[in-house]
Amino acid sequence: MIRCTFCDFKNPENSTRCTNCGAELAGTLDAGHQSLTETLTTLIRRGQKIEAIKQYRERTRSGLKEAKDAVEALERGESLPIPETILTTVDQDIVLLVREGKKIAAIKLYREKTGVGLAEAKAAVETLATEHGIQTPGSGCLSASLSLLLLVWFMARVMAWM
Repeated sequence: MIRCTFCDFKNPENSTRCTNCGAELAGTLDAGHQSLTETLTTLIRRGQKIEAIKQYRERTRSGLKEAKDAVEALERGESLPIPETILTTVDQDIVLLVREGKKIAAIKLYREKTGVGLAEAKAAVETLATEHGIQTPGSGCLSASLSLLLLVWFMARVMAWM
């Protein structure tokens, strides 16, 4: 039996998708599996917008309008929006991991659940943490203050050499 990471449903051994929720099952993806963004970008470049919309719908379980809007956003060079239905199913776990200081585990979980790339998952986890009032390393006033202080120090050194 293969357990679905989305809904914890037990599926037959030869399944590639959950028979309960339709999600791709862990361990069934081939080694050449691309992130959702990479797959859609490739399809858009090939002029296969309808196929890109279809892939988005299948992989995120979203509606037609939401999939069309997401693909068009990607086509315009914007980041790929993740459907609210997916976010609500993993929000609790991600927030809990970030609160425990396990940001990398949270990013990994987000990637597993959504199929997005590393940079997108990191940005989404940081946004989610911010929305819940959680400070993550590398964010907040301290980092901004240190960066500004370093910039001022560097500018002072450059001005002294002139």
